[in-house]
Amino acid sequence: MLWVVNALSVAVAVLLFALAGLWATVGVRGLRGSLPRNRRFGVRTDETMRSDEAFRVANRVAAPGTLGAGVILVLGAVATLAVDGGWSILFGVVALVAALVIIGLVSAIGVRAAATVPAEDAGCSCCSGHDDGHSHAEPAGEQGTSEPAADCGTSSCGACSLRGVCSSDTAQA
Repeated sequence: MLWVVNALSVAVAVLLFALAGLWATVGVRGLRGSLPRNRRFGVRTDETMRSDEAFRVANRVAAPGTLGAGVILVLGAVATLAVDGGWSILFGVVALVAALVIIGLVSAIGVRAAATVPAEDAGCSCCSGHDDGHSHAEPAGEQGTSEPAADCGTSSCGACSLRGVCSSDTAQA
């Protein structure tokens, strides 16, 4: 029975070391600002995926906590390997839960930081991209009004309700 506990302890420790390595890589690249916007690693929400700058800011803010979670995982893995008996696995599980809580908290802080980054409105053509200068929402005979975004139901193409409408790259896959 002891060999099963030891094998399980090693498996838990390997998992923790692998997650620690992944989070350390993401944390270092986030701190340096070299983590590219992607759908797999880093802080990924609608708010952070709306621009490269928002993604960079969110991951830079979350990076110290991500690195801290990696350190907790390493300590948990070492404790899992160092302690004999059934309690060894408990150290790994507690470290994993603590690291996940920290990742969740710093990710939320990163999302809030990304929300402060102005939206990129360059190239927005959802409302004003009509070559004829007419809005599709204008009734016949009233073309040429001064509301270029009337077909979107807002007063400007950069309105918050249109964030993400103009880009073909959405945050949800």
